[in-house]
Amino acid sequence: MRNQRNEALRKLEKIVDEAVDSGATSITIEYAKEGGLDVCFMFGNTGVGGILVDRALESEVLNLIHERAGLKDKSRGLVHWTSEGKQLEIIVEEYDNFGEVAYRLKLKKGKRITIAPRGHHNALCSPKTLAQE
Repeated sequence: MRNQRNEALRKLEKIVDEAVDSGATSITIEYAKEGGLDVCFMFGNTGVGGILVDRALESEVLNLIHERAGLKDKSRGLVHWTSEGKQLEIIVEEYDNFGEVAYRLKLKKGKRITIAPRGHHNALCSPKTLAQE
């Protein structure tokens, strides 16, 4: 279980880092009909994406997002993100997509990055602590 969680964290780190590097304004993560998760990088009103997470990790990736954003009793939360030595903030929004949970990670350029979800190891941190895993 711990190994699968670490693998899910690495996958989520990779997704977020690629989105930040590509200049995406947000990321959507939803269940895909084909299995796995459909991850879409949004650039304004245009999106580019595909199936980037396999079935074995899909629930663990979604659980990480849910837990780290503190979404137990709410649909919006904050996650601290470390990327290339810089502390960023991620705003995560949970929503319903045809009866399935989905997440929007909004990205903003500048000092703060707002996203609705990998040198130097990146880690998601809980809202209460910035300690890296």
